[in-house]
Amino acid sequence: MDRYVVFACISFIVFALIPAAAAQPSGAVTGRVTNGETGRPLPSVNVIVESTGDGAQPRGTSTGPQGRFAVDGLAPGRYVVRARFVGFASRSREVEVSAAESVGVRFALAPRTVGLDAVEVTAAPTVSETAEQLRKADIQEANPRDGGELLRTMSGVSAVRRGPVGLDPVVRGLRSRQVGVYVDGMRTFPAGPARMDSPLSHTGPSTMQSIEVAKGPYALTWGGGQLSAIRVETNDLFNVARGERLSGQLQTGYDSNFGSYDVTGTVSGRSDAFAYRVDGAYRTGNDYETGDGTSVPADFLNRELRAKVGYKLGDNQRLTAGGGYQRQDDVDYPGRLLNAQFFKTGRARLGYEYASGTGLVRSVEAKAYGYQTLHTMNNEGKVTYASENFPGPPLRVAVNADITTLGGRVVTQLAPSQDLRLKVGADGYRAHRDAERPFQVVKNGDPTTPGFYESKQIWPGVVTADAGVFAQATRLLGPVEATGTVRADMVWAGADEEQVTDVYLDIAKPGNGALDADALDRREFNVSGALMLTAPLSEAWTLSAGGGTAVRSASALERYADRFPSNKAQTSAEFIGNPRLDPERSWQADLELEARYDRVSFAVGGFARRISNYITLQDAPDVEPMLPLPIFAEGPFRYANGTATFYGGEMSASVAVLRSLTASVSGSYLWGKNLETDQPALGVAPLSGDIGVRYEPPQGRFYIEGTLGGVTEQDRVASMLGETPTEGYVTLDLRGGLAVGRGISVEGGVTNLTDADYVNHLNAKNPYSGTPIPETGRIFFAGVNYAF
Repeated sequence: MDRYVVFACISFIVFALIPAAAAQPSGAVTGRVTNGETGRPLPSVNVIVESTGDGAQPRGTSTGPQGRFAVDGLAPGRYVVRARFVGFASRSREVEVSAAESVGVRFALAPRTVGLDAVEVTAAPTVSETAEQLRKADIQEANPRDGGELLRTMSGVSAVRRGPVGLDPVVRGLRSRQVGVYVDGMRTFPAGPARMDSPLSHTGPSTMQSIEVAKGPYALTWGGGQLSAIRVETNDLFNVARGERLSGQLQTGYDSNFGSYDVTGTVSGRSDAFAYRVDGAYRTGNDYETGDGTSVPADFLNRELRAKVGYKLGDNQRLTAGGGYQRQDDVDYPGRLLNAQFFKTGRARLGYEYASGTGLVRSVEAKAYGYQTLHTMNNEGKVTYASENFPGPPLRVAVNADITTLGGRVVTQLAPSQDLRLKVGADGYRAHRDAERPFQVVKNGDPTTPGFYESKQIWPGVVTADAGVFAQATRLLGPVEATGTVRADMVWAGADEEQVTDVYLDIAKPGNGALDADALDRREFNVSGALMLTAPLSEAWTLSAGGGTAVRSASALERYADRFPSNKAQTSAEFIGNPRLDPERSWQADLELEARYDRVSFAVGGFARRISNYITLQDAPDVEPMLPLPIFAEGPFRYANGTATFYGGEMSASVAVLRSLTASVSGSYLWGKNLETDQPALGVAPLSGDIGVRYEPPQGRFYIEGTLGGVTEQDRVASMLGETPTEGYVTLDLRGGLAVGRGISVEGGVTNLTDADYVNHLNAKNPYSGTPIPETGRIFFAGVNYAF
């Protein structure tokens, strides 16, 4: 599809629908409720309209998916409008309603700092406008098998598919370690060198309360060593009413084509001082068919159990503890040389929270955490396992990897004056990685016959650590709100010199002869900073401008990998690490314009980014391959520093055509270039856009939604890294839900209704055929939820 056609469709619908908002109902109060920190709409907020004079009964409603509400049929007079939502401070406003008039009201609810009872926090917003958030309702309706699938619903954000699960996040062209991932404040890393288990893959969608994406260097208070970041909060421990000892929900669903089904459940309760929550999930899937009937390997089995407990030490303090275990077995990865035999991960964390809501110290939060992930993959089921379809003797190849991470964080929020808020804190982690690759050449087609066998380290006892301090100030400068953040990090990296191969020591750094083992250690001191300015141009229009710089140290794979395929290329050649790589530094500027009326919202933003010391790839003709496979026709390669530039932007618009009918459009564009190779940057998503229509009555008993998505072809590719062009496509998704009653609700729909045959441009390639992994054809899905 031509990219100009997509833009033309988006523009036509925006300007065609906006006039429909001119018709306002009479004798009514309408409005919108948003999150005061992120500016995103809040669904399911309770809104009460109460007369101040005639003693009439209060009228109530709740906000829809776009945060909008309407109460009509009101007699002329004065009314108090109240907005209440669990976890947020309530707000109220008095309005005057006249005959033949609709009064508009907007609420920006401030989240309670830690959700403690009887504490309302009025801290100024501290999240930049270049962030996007999905809340629980959005996550449940998306029917995802994996957290990465949720990211594909957000503008400027996508994910790499290598198999049925474990989709790897990509944010405005940033990928792999450039994107930091946090789950309940824990810095999360994958165990596998090939990122089969992306950082989000060990957190099931059913346990996610919210997902927030910072699209640039504006997440410096979350952690260090990243150019953008994703923050996931799992189901809230204290969102149960006090005194409700037992509540929960059970959900089951089935997806055709994938042949996958899932069963998830939660149980929670709360007394005066104690709260608990237990979440569990069981998911399984099979091979799927593409739009042209091709079968793609996609087996997986996933089991997960999480638990949280909390105890109130007083009105303003509480202790929390949590833990979880997840296991995935027999996961197919058509986009990798090997399949996953299993992943096993265990996590634990302990936290302390204090919130006063008044005085200088408004809140204090401290937490400590630890987790371990074990990962084994092998080539069973691949063409290299048997000689029939492989031009060489059969092989037995495996990778055994693990990561153990310990970390902590402490942060306090201060209010030195009415218009000044400060956040200061420190955080850090230490991650130990180890991975080996045993392989055997099978002689005479009999694996019991002794043949060539060797086992080599991919990660030779690698340790990476980061300790950082940060400070953030938010202040009103007249009508302008300014938020500035500064962060400093000490970074350590090293490897076990006794496990490093002689080949690695000789060739890890070209031009300097043999590499001394002491040179494996690396020390860095990095400083990052960002500034965001937000100014109201009018009651409805807001302009935001921001900029900053962030530093990302080289990953364990980039520093210490010993001839292992890279995540930065579409070719399956081997790569050698470089322990002396300089850290990447990103410089980014953002500009966003936003308008919010009672029934119309519009946002458009753009950015420009330059990455110095951009970690890219170079030929390494002096490197002997570890696995002389026929598919490794290119390479080996080594990692090297260079420079890259990116720019692009996103737009979105939403119009309440009728009280129950909402139309929306969105689009995103990205351009990137690797100046070192004089080619486009790897993995630049093509121009894309979505058009959506949703019907949901004010009572919220049911909804029906349709989304038409269009993506243009992408012919700007990094051919030196094995990237190939992809064609454009159009998809149509339909979904709906119904609250049956007595706590029972059902959802269902169809994705890719037209059974289009298409490939997401970011998807990995099948290393044996060289073709990108296609997406699924038509899928019918249905689910039932029971809340008690």
